[in-house]
Order: sequence, then C-alpha cells, then structure tokens
Amino acid sequence: MSELTTLYAALTATIREAMPELASVDAHSTLGNNPALPALRHGIVRMTADAAPRDGRSVLIASFEADITADTLNPEARLQGSLLAAQLMDLLRQQFWGLDFVEASRNVQAQFEAGDWKVRWDQPVLLGEPQWPWPDQPAGSLLLGIDPDTGPGNQSRYFAPEDLA
Repeated sequence: MSELTTLYAALTATIREAMPELASVDAHSTLGNNPALPALRHGIVRMTADAAPRDGRSVLIASFEADITADTLNPEARLQGSLLAAQLMDLLRQQFWGLDFVEASRNVQAQFEAGDWKVRWDQPVLLGEPQWPWPDQPAGSLLLGIDPDTGPGNQSRYFAPEDLA
C-alpha cells in the first residue's frame, strides 16, 4: 500500500522540520538501532476498518505510536521528554501531513512509560481511488425548488443552479 509508505515519509519529514530539537526522527526499525538522543521513533501499532465514504475508497484507521526518548545525559531528561511530547501533541492537532488521502488526526494522548514518553493517535487513511459509477448528466438537468413550492404541480417554479449566479 503506497499510501502507508507515503504517510510514513510525510510524517517523518514534517516532525523533523517542526521539531528541530530532536536529534533523530525515524520510523521504528530493526531492534538494536541506537539513535542519537533526544529521539522520536514512530510506527503503526494497530489498524481497524472504518465506515467507507461511499466513493469507492476504503478507510483504514491507523493507530500510531511515537516513542520519545530524552537525552539521558541531560539532568532534566524527564522534563525534556515532557516538553517534546507536548510539542508533538500540538503538532498532531488536526494534522493532515499535507496529503489528500489522509483525514485529520484524532484521539491524541501521551503517557510516560518506563522512562520514555509515548504519544498515540489515530490517523484515518483513505485507500484506493474515488469512483463515480453513474453517468455524467448534461448541464441544466439539475433543478432546485424551495419548500413549500415543490412536488407535483410546482415544477414550473423550479430553477437551475446556474440562474442563481
């Protein structure tokens, strides 16, 4: 799914740019990777299907987790981690990552666990291409009416949207 690959790349690039105090920002990778600190590593931890928008696409809710590891040599490492987690939470507010197949992030939360901050959020992703299975109608085939002047016997009071301009 190229949408997920594109999302990972956009997420990494956006966080790197918005949070320059992070020494490294990467997707979770092979165990044993020792990134420069402070570091943020992100990845999808759960996926669920959501209601489709009825245009031929599917909606996948990707639940992300970002692990923020503060610089352990910093005497205020826990505060540093807290500040970075808060900054990421602010960045995630209504975040689309500049992609047209992603809906706004939601359900953002942070938790301090085992010496690191974990920030979790849900990101709806639209998969596939929009489809319109109905034939296009010629201009002027849509007519509007204003209640109570609608229904049988009132067709002469209908007007085309173009007439409103």
